[in-house]
Amino acid sequence: MATQTKAAADAILKDLYVGPVVEQINKKTYMLDQIERDSDHIDHTGRRAVIPLHTSRNRGRGSRGAGGTLPTAGVQGYADAIVPIKYHYSAIEIEDAAIEASTSNEGAFLNILNSETKGCAEDMRKDMQRQVYGTGDGLLGTLAKTAEETKTLELDSVQYVAVGDPVDVLVKSSGEKSEGVEAVTVVKRTGGSTKTIELSEKVKKATTSYGVYISGSRANESNGLRNIIAANRTLHEINSETAGNEYWNGVELKVGTSASETAIAGETSFEELADEVGFSGQGEVEAFLTTRGIRRRLADTYQSQKRFNDAQAVNIHGGYSAIMVNEIPVIADDDCPRTYAFGLNKESFKWFQQASPGWLDRDGGILKLKDGATAGTKQAIWQGWFKWYANLGCIAPNRNGVMKFCTDNNPS
Repeated sequence: MATQTKAAADAILKDLYVGPVVEQINKKTYMLDQIERDSDHIDHTGRRAVIPLHTSRNRGRGSRGAGGTLPTAGVQGYADAIVPIKYHYSAIEIEDAAIEASTSNEGAFLNILNSETKGCAEDMRKDMQRQVYGTGDGLLGTLAKTAEETKTLELDSVQYVAVGDPVDVLVKSSGEKSEGVEAVTVVKRTGGSTKTIELSEKVKKATTSYGVYISGSRANESNGLRNIIAANRTLHEINSETAGNEYWNGVELKVGTSASETAIAGETSFEELADEVGFSGQGEVEAFLTTRGIRRRLADTYQSQKRFNDAQAVNIHGGYSAIMVNEIPVIADDDCPRTYAFGLNKESFKWFQQASPGWLDRDGGILKLKDGATAGTKQAIWQGWFKWYANLGCIAPNRNGVMKFCTDNNPS
């Protein structure tokens, strides 16, 4: 006698899909939300924005005896900070048959076209959040050791690299390919104490002077906190290393001695940074932004002194919570770079925007048919590009500070 089995009946059995689709991706964009909500929003037109700065006092002074020679006249110092617009894009491509197959509830849990267009806009915001914390040149990570003819690279950080990313491995100082590689895909990513990525193609040879960038994006991304709040760098075409331009430095505080020798950022470190900012610039720290690991260690010191418990956490905009240092909230943002804590004066930031987030529009339609392999032919595949023309500017970096080399968790 034959026995009917589940394996034999597989062709007639149905899959049970329990909808709706459950989100598995962190889409929070706290810092970007704060910039858009609390910073001056400037509609940018023309080639670039110019911010006039008052940079130095009149130094023509002195005390004399009666009838003495009067001091030589001095002048007030001024400079122009120049902010260019940056152009950011994200693309979608959808087969027309897939769109038609998902237009009804009977055919799919969600509408493919709506899902792809909405998801593209959300992903753009998440990437802009990354850029707001970035180094201004698009750097995702630096090679931690020399690599010879390999697909596997060890980086100092893989926090901002994801499987599927199209990347370039380039010389950091020049952007040249040299012995690196361009337009390859990240096929594997490993966090923890040893942080590595595996590429779809080998690099010929690369040293610790090489960095990883989103393909084509080097030097084209928005300014971020790590280059805005830094010392001895060029920002908005003003070089703070030039004698007399020290006013253009952000306030830096090293808690540990290096990236490999970190120290816990306790209450005193946060207070010291706030005091340095208040002394250096025409403004005070309004909020600290850092990682969960750094904030947890700060909270642990409070708990050991019986000064803090969860009930005393402060609720702030967007469903986030904070603990306080001298009435200044310390907020954890998941996109903050590991081992960093930023002390921010929100009024010093300006969001320059030439075009708000939206789709490239051709004759009233955001989608166009994909060009075929033969000139003049089209495929039944729709393409669209989401755009955002904007850049983050700062009128006074010295109103902001950063703590580096803080003991933190490695990204998992």
